Amino acid sequence: MLDGAVRLPRQLTGEVAVVTDVNEAAQPAKGGRDLLRIFRELKQAVVNDWGGVKPMAVEDDKEFLERKEKVAEFEQQLSNLSQQAESLVKAQQDMGETLGELGLAFVKLTKLETEGAMFEPQTIRANDMKNVATASVKASRLYRELNAQTVKHLDKLHEYLGVMLAVNSAFSDRSSALLTVQTLSSELVSLQSRIEKLEAAASKVFGGDRSRMRKIEELKETLKISEDAKSCAIREYERIKENNRTELERLDRERHEDFMGMVRGFVLNQAGYAEKMANTWEKLAEETSGYANDAS
Repeated sequence: MLDGAVRLPRQLTGEVAVVTDVNEAAQPAKGGRDLLRIFRELKQAVVNDWGGVKPMAVEDDKEFLERKEKVAEFEQQLSNLSQQAESLVKAQQDMGETLGELGLAFVKLTKLETEGAMFEPQTIRANDMKNVATASVKASRLYRELNAQTVKHLDKLHEYLGVMLAVNSAFSDRSSALLTVQTLSSELVSLQSRIEKLEAAASKVFGGDRSRMRKIEELKETLKISEDAKSCAIREYERIKENNRTELERLDRERHEDFMGMVRGFVLNQAGYAEKMANTWEKLAEETSGYANDAS
C-alpha cells in the first residue's frame, strides 16, 4: 500500500505508465498496491450504480442471478430457523431445569414427611411424594438428553450459516472480477481515444512531433498490455463463473441430503423421548391412582 502511495502522484502526472504488468492488471484492485487502479475501479463501480450508462461487460447469466436470489432467500430462512431452534432449545432446557427443581422439592418434602411420620397415611403420602420426585427427576434427565440430541441435530442450521458466508464471499469475488473486466474495458476505450487524438495532433505538425510520437508509442505499449490484461481478467472471470456454477450445484445437492437427515433425526428424537416421558408419567399416574379414586 505504501508502494502504491509513492507511485500514485507519478501515475497521475503521467510519469509512470498506468499498466506495467499483465498479471497485476488482470487481478481485482481490491487488496492490491496500485492506488490509481483502486480509484479507477471505485470510479467504475460508481458509474455502474449511478452513471446511467450500461457497462461494456455485464452479468448476463440469468440462471446465476436467479440462484443468487434464491440463496439470499435461503439465508434469510436459515436465520429465522436458527432463531426458532435456539428458542426451542431454551424452552426444553427450562423445562428440564424446572422438573429437576420440582423433583428436588418433592425429595425434601418426602424426607420431611418420613421423619415426622406417626400414622400410616403419612407414610403412604411420603411414598407417593417419593414417586413424584422420582418421576420428575427422571423426566428432567430425559429433557437434558433430549436437548443434547436436539442441539446436535439442529446445529446443521448454524453450519449452513457459516457456509453462506463462504458463498457470499465467492459472489463478492465474482463481482470484483467483473468490475476488473469493466474497468479494463473502459481504460482501453480511453487509451484508444487518447492515441487517436495525439496522432491527429501530431499529423498537423510538419516533420512530426517527437514528444507526441514518443507519448503515442508509450500509450500503444500500455494499450497492448491492457488488452492482454483484459484477456487474462476475462479468463479469470470465466473461471470464477464456472467454479460458482459447480459449487452451487454441489450446495443444492448436499443441502437436500443434509436437511433431510436433520429433519429425520430431529423428528425421531422428539418422538422417542416423548414416548419415554409419557411412560414415566403414565407409571406415576398408576402409582398415584388412589387419589383419583378418592376424588371420584
